[in-house]
Amino acid sequence: MEAVQASCRLAEVLPFATLAPETLVWKLAGVVMLAATGERASLDHVFAANELPPLFEQLLLQLQDLPVPPVPYRVQQDEPDLLTGDRVRLIVGHSGAGKTSWLAQAAQHAAGPLVYLDVADTPSAALANAVAREAAGRLQGRGYGLGEIFLPGASGREILQLLSRRIADRGDAVTVALDNVHKLAADDLIGVIQAGKDINFLLLARPEGEVPAIEATVGVRRETLGGWAADTVAAAARDAGCKGDAADFQRLIDLTGGLPLFVQNALAVAEADYQGSVKRLCADLARSAHTTEMAQDLILGRAFERLPDTMAKIADLLSLCDAPLTREEAASYVVAAGGAERPIFLQSLRKLLSSGLLQTFASDKIKLHDAARVVGKGRLALLGTEAVKAHQEALRSVVQQSLLESWSPAKLSLFLRLTGEVGRLDVLVEMATEELFHEMGVWPEVEAYLEHGAQDEGIPPDQRIKALDGLAFADMKAGSDRVASWLDQMDALITTHKLGAEERLRVGMKRMNLLASKGDGQGTARLMADLAPFVNKLSPGHRRVFSYNLACAELALGEPKAAIKRIQPLIKEYYDLIGLSPELVMGNNAPELEPMLKEGAEVDDVKHLADSLDVLAKALDAEGSFSPLARVHALKFYDLARAPDSLFRVGQDLVDQFIRQRDFDGALNMMESIVLPQLRQWKLADYLISVRSQFAVVLAYCERYSEAEAEMFRLEPYRSGLGPLAQKELDDQRNLIANLKRFGPPPKWVPPPGLLDRLAAQLGRKGRVPSMPSRAVVPKVGRNERCPCGSGRKYKYCHG
Repeated sequence: MEAVQASCRLAEVLPFATLAPETLVWKLAGVVMLAATGERASLDHVFAANELPPLFEQLLLQLQDLPVPPVPYRVQQDEPDLLTGDRVRLIVGHSGAGKTSWLAQAAQHAAGPLVYLDVADTPSAALANAVAREAAGRLQGRGYGLGEIFLPGASGREILQLLSRRIADRGDAVTVALDNVHKLAADDLIGVIQAGKDINFLLLARPEGEVPAIEATVGVRRETLGGWAADTVAAAARDAGCKGDAADFQRLIDLTGGLPLFVQNALAVAEADYQGSVKRLCADLARSAHTTEMAQDLILGRAFERLPDTMAKIADLLSLCDAPLTREEAASYVVAAGGAERPIFLQSLRKLLSSGLLQTFASDKIKLHDAARVVGKGRLALLGTEAVKAHQEALRSVVQQSLLESWSPAKLSLFLRLTGEVGRLDVLVEMATEELFHEMGVWPEVEAYLEHGAQDEGIPPDQRIKALDGLAFADMKAGSDRVASWLDQMDALITTHKLGAEERLRVGMKRMNLLASKGDGQGTARLMADLAPFVNKLSPGHRRVFSYNLACAELALGEPKAAIKRIQPLIKEYYDLIGLSPELVMGNNAPELEPMLKEGAEVDDVKHLADSLDVLAKALDAEGSFSPLARVHALKFYDLARAPDSLFRVGQDLVDQFIRQRDFDGALNMMESIVLPQLRQWKLADYLISVRSQFAVVLAYCERYSEAEAEMFRLEPYRSGLGPLAQKELDDQRNLIANLKRFGPPPKWVPPPGLLDRLAAQLGRKGRVPSMPSRAVVPKVGRNERCPCGSGRKYKYCHG
């Protein structure tokens, strides 16, 4: 019996045993007696080590497996690879960030065994045993000799050490993925990582618990998932029965951080409560007016509640700011808004960072996480309108100073929105009359404020007419029917309040161009004559703007020769004003041109030079002439003046010009080197669809059909949110790509040697810029020949 008792004591420390010690001992005694008889060939006096685990009835099954990835799985921005060469990695994100889904999807394509274990309910002290059991279950039958490893008395860490050595000896790459490690004690987790020194560990965690201790002790830097991009959100919206345009989907990303769960939940709310309108949902989310509690309200609300009161107030204040600020700027704002003092604020940033509520950017800039801002603004709203407005005014002052020191589109958009929200219409109307104000995609931020101010009779007439001028300018660009109404209101103000020559010139030039666009030559000529006396009373700058508008009107009336004659001297004058010449522009881009500008040169003059070159290019097009350098130089000056709206418009015109001349490689180079990089930088939603669909067409002309079709496929989810004309344009481009694939593109044009040098020399001469007839570049197409566009139709019925 002493031998039995000794054997029972050994059985008690057998890892992963499922039988009672006494039961196992008597079972083994019977098996040994059977083997001694030699009756069964499988038990002929020999017990192999690899047969011991099933004989001992040790549980070596993998009890957990990865969840099945969602179908369809939607890729996040800049998704990290599953295996990068780092032995220990830490992926941190709030619930809903898609960490486990990413792991499940990436594991399907991973080389080598992957062991998954959700440790949310695992006691820290039992972690080593749990990891050893799961690893054994995953590796069983792979020749690791587990029977020699799982010996009586071996602890979980010892088993991991032995298993790690076997893995190293075999040269295998085994990865253990531990989910919810924020719930573990850091010391126990580190002990497991140290025991499995030849095992790769992938740790998934929420930004709470002992994650900071894990980072510091293990020496690992946290990684995050980038959230869904606009294309992915658009596809998810289509599948959820929702619709919106590119700006709506980008806005939804700004409000949810692009976290998959938050986006999906928001789309479900949009479908249920807003008839599928993403635009209306975003409008309510932005002002915390939604009535259905969202997933991010619940998940991130708990994160706010866990913070000390001082830190929670800092997070609440930072929720008003959607543009990155430096730490010092953010500290100045928080102090001015009645928050924590600077030293306490700077110390609190560490906690906000570790909790995942704060994001860091280059140049020591910070910003509250996009998804957290919705929650913080909701908490601030409970303080009342006046308190919120006071905080907005404090932030506006800091952002205004920051803009003077370091300009960025995001800060400008924030400043304009805050200016409207605190009621500073005087500032908005001054900016609304600036052309560059209409270039940066910020008009939707302030349009409603200007419309309200234009109708408010309590506002001084000089401010009201500026608001109306900005509204008229924006609607003329958009081709809206409201232009005439704004101009009539401006005329009424001028008459009632006897306003001066500058105001009369503002409304007169816009009405002149409106009449010209409708083909009213007599009305246009009458206004030209009526405005001339006012121009003589104003500055040379006003005279130049008037000349430019005359050229635009002449071009709209179908008089390109007159427009060319008027615009060319103006181009030379603008070149002289900024201290450049066409020769200096050749071979230099905006960064190189900026230091060449004459000291004191005005940005407005740079923009007006680009506008004038654009009119010249259009007039030469109307004359049937080939003038690529006019548009190329216009692009450079628009870039220099930070005028992205015009840059994209002219860039697309230039690409079309290259296509017409069959210079498909030139069109592709223009797209890839200028237009698309600028679109990524400025993120103007108004151009997202048109630029990318045009890029798809260019790819097709370059016979890259699969890439063209893939780009159009990515744009399809946006279709339901487009207007009828935009939908038709998208359909036409899709059909053109199909025809190009079916019939092939026309032959490419190859430029004659020295052509560009001759064009540069011609552009630099005094007087009229000589043009090159298109027939000298592209062979004439017979009217009954197939159209070179690839449609398959005769030229006279297609592009003839």
